[in-house]
This record gives sequence, structure tokens and C-alpha cells, in this order.
Amino acid sequence: MDTLVPVMIRTFGRTGSTLLMQILGSSGQICFERQYPFEHRYLAYVYNMSRVLSLPAKVDEPWDNDVLFRGKQRMVGCLPYGRVELIDRERLSERAFVSLWNNFSAEMRDKSGLAPDCLGFYAEKVPPYVANTANQILKAKNIFLLRDPRDEMVSIKSFNAKRGFHSFGWLEDDNDVSYAQKMCKNRQQFMQHMIEFDENDRRIAIRYEDLIRNEDATVKRLSEWLGVSLNTKGVSKDKSIRKIHMTSSDASTSVERWRDELSDEVQDIFANQIGNELSQLGYAV
Repeated sequence: MDTLVPVMIRTFGRTGSTLLMQILGSSGQICFERQYPFEHRYLAYVYNMSRVLSLPAKVDEPWDNDVLFRGKQRMVGCLPYGRVELIDRERLSERAFVSLWNNFSAEMRDKSGLAPDCLGFYAEKVPPYVANTANQILKAKNIFLLRDPRDEMVSIKSFNAKRGFHSFGWLEDDNDVSYAQKMCKNRQQFMQHMIEFDENDRRIAIRYEDLIRNEDATVKRLSEWLGVSLNTKGVSKDKSIRKIHMTSSDASTSVERWRDELSDEVQDIFANQIGNELSQLGYAV
């Protein structure tokens, strides 16, 4: 029971991951830093620390045997030796990943006050490269979170405007048409995966729209899947997060904004390029 089971949020930006993390944070059995935007990435940090051990040494890097010997720099790099006989770099990296995660888990369990016999989890929004390894080595759990990409685009546009700079892959020379085309290309495989996979104790699919419109049933489904008690009390009442994060007047109006805020041309791009996937996932086209 000592090692925390990673619960990995698999999604994109502006899809409701902040809301989902707040809901997961309603259980004392789920550890993560309760600080907006809930992106202290301890699992990714452990992965990258351990991955360094598998990297080959390079003569042009500022990290070498002399730097290692002097011990005056804060950085740490790969093993600074081209040839090693006593070490299997890949195997050592895997062992280090497990060992580091066990120690991170022990620290978080202690600070969270989890009893030794209590099953504990750790939640994080993770990139695919971390998820692949954590699934293989740590038997992690995966929540695939999807929001209608059309509403996702509207939210991205609004959030970029609210903060005064481009983000979420929106480049200076992008317009609505070019960005919609990029989104369709980047979201299609993810959507197809959600259509094809069967849910089990290691993975579940959640739609943002269901979190908003069918909150109680969706949270109950998540609770039963994890085996913990979740609720939404206080989630929508955090005015500081709402002020920073939300781009609609309330949660209910964040659904199907695309009908009024995307041009017919952009709506047609989504319909033509990922209309089949949208339809199969329960969205109107």
C-alpha cells in the first residue's frame, strides 16, 4: 500500500482538466499539490530524473567527469562515460524510476497523513511520454478527458485574449482557419483512441460536457472506478480560480459556445475533418 498509484490525466489544454483535478482533490486518498493550476509535475520530474541515467555521454556537453568530481554545480547529467561494463543503462533507468517514485510516494503519504493500510493515489496532468512508461512500470491509471474540440478552440481563443499572449500552440501567424486545421489533425488520433478502447480498471473516458451537464452521475462513475469518495462541494465556489481561469459567465454556458462563436467556415472544417469522430463520441455535427 506504500506506493501511490498514479492517476494520469490524458488530455489537452482548456478541456476541463483544472475542474477534474479539483474534483479529484476532494478525496484525501488522492495526493497532489492543491495549488492552481495544479501542475506540480512530480511524476514527470521523477521520470526525467531517472531517464538521464539511460542517456549516452556526449563530449560537447557541459557535464563531464571533471564537473562531477568538483561537485560545485547544481546540474546533474548522464553518466559521463562512453563505455560502461557494470551498468545496463536502460535497466538502471527503470529501477531508478521505481525507486524514486517509491520514495516520492512515501514522502507524500506522510505529509498527507495517509494510514499505512490505506490505498493512495497521485493525480497529475501528464504528457504521453511519461504516461507510456508509468503505465508499463507503475501500472498507472488513466483518465482520458475530452472536450468538444470546437469549444476547446473557443476557450483557447478567449483565454489567450484574456492573458494577452498566444499559447496552446497558437502561433503569431495563425488565424481561425489554420488553427482549426491544426486542431483537427492533433485531436483525431486521440478521439479515435477513445472510440476504440474498452474501459477497464486502468482506463476510463470522461467528457467535459458530462462533468458539466451530468455532474453527479459522472462524479459517481469516477468514484466507483477509483474506489474513493469524490464530490464537487466547493469546486465551483472558488472565486479566485474562476476569475483567473474561466472564460464564460458560468460552467453551463461553456458548452456549445462554438455554435455562436465560430464562423461557418471554421465549423465546416471540423465537420469535414473530424465529423465522424465527433458523431461517434456523442457530439452534434
